[in-house]
Amino acid sequence: MNSQNIGCLQHLLSIIANSFDAYSTVLFLPDASGSYRVAAHFSLGNDLARNATVLPGKGLVGWILRNNQPLLVNNFELQSESLGYYSGQSESVVKAFMGCPLREGQGVLCVDSKKSYSFSTKDQKILHQFVEFVAALQMDSCRLQTSRKDFTYYQALQKLRELRQRFPLWSSYLKNFLGILSETSQIEHAALAVRDELGQNFTIEGWTDGFPLNNLSKSDSFPIGSGLVGWVFKNEKPVFSADMESGHTGVTLFSKDAIGSVVLHTVICLPLNVSKRTRAVLVLADPLVRTPCKEMRVFLQLVTEHLEFFLENLYLRNQVSKLKAMLPPAPAPEKEQ
Repeated sequence: MNSQNIGCLQHLLSIIANSFDAYSTVLFLPDASGSYRVAAHFSLGNDLARNATVLPGKGLVGWILRNNQPLLVNNFELQSESLGYYSGQSESVVKAFMGCPLREGQGVLCVDSKKSYSFSTKDQKILHQFVEFVAALQMDSCRLQTSRKDFTYYQALQKLRELRQRFPLWSSYLKNFLGILSETSQIEHAALAVRDELGQNFTIEGWTDGFPLNNLSKSDSFPIGSGLVGWVFKNEKPVFSADMESGHTGVTLFSKDAIGSVVLHTVICLPLNVSKRTRAVLVLADPLVRTPCKEMRVFLQLVTEHLEFFLENLYLRNQVSKLKAMLPPAPAPEKEQ
C-alpha cells in the first residue's frame, strides 16, 4: 500500500471517529504472513500500537474475522488483550466497541469509546456503509497496483529481450538475467541449476550476489536426485513454497553443505525444458515469505519460456559444433597437372 492510499485512509478514519464521537478507529488489513495488521488508525490517545497484528479467533477483532460478522459490545469490562491494538493503559478504560468485517475477509474496521452505550444498532448500520466505502477504495487501489505491476513486468520482459544483444557471453547474460528476475519479482535470491549431459548430476551455473552459498564454485556438482532442485529435475514439475511453517536450507534445496544456516521460507523452482527434457531449473528463494500473486506467476511463466528458447538455441548450436568436430577433414583439393 502506497503512502497516498494510507493518507487517504487515515483521513477517512478521522472522519469516522468524529462521526461516532469515538476514542479510536482502527482498520486491519491482511499482510503477506496471513495475519491482519493495522493499516490505518485514528486515536485521541498516544498508545495505539501502530504495528499490531491479530489472528482470526483471537480477541474481539479475531472473533469478527473468524465469524465474518459485525460485533457490537456496549457495556463491559475488557479483559487483557481483548482488543489487541493498544500498547498502554487505554484498553483498560475502553467501555464500548463496534466492529464490522470488510467483504470476503479482507479486513476489519473497528471503533471504540471510553463511554458505555456509545453505539447503537443504527450506528452499526452506518459503520457498515463506511466499510463498503473502504472496500471500494481498496478495490480501486488493488486495480491501480495491478496495473503498475503489469507495467513493471512488461518493462522487465523488454530488458530481458535486449540482453542477448548487450551481453553476448553466456556468463554475463545469465548474471544480468538473474539480477533482473530477482529485482522484478522482489525475491532476494535467484539461481540457475543445470544438469549434465548424462543426467546424473547437476551444477549451479549462476546465482545472484548475496546468495548464501558456502564457497560454492560452478564446477561443484550434486546428484540429480538430491534436494528440492533434484526432485524438480526428476519429476519435471514446478514447486511453489511460501509460508512460515516450512523452510528450506542447503540440505533440502540443493544438497548437504550447499547453503549456510539461513532458512529460506520462500522457494520457487521452475523446470526448463530443452530438447524435450528438463535440462535446467530456475530457482528463486527468500528468507521472508513472498507469496507469488497471479500476475507474478504469469510473469514467471513468460520468463521461463523466454529462457527455454534461449537455451534451446544454445543447445542446438553446441550439438552442431559437436557434429562438425566428428566429421572427417575435407580432402585437400587436387593439384593441377
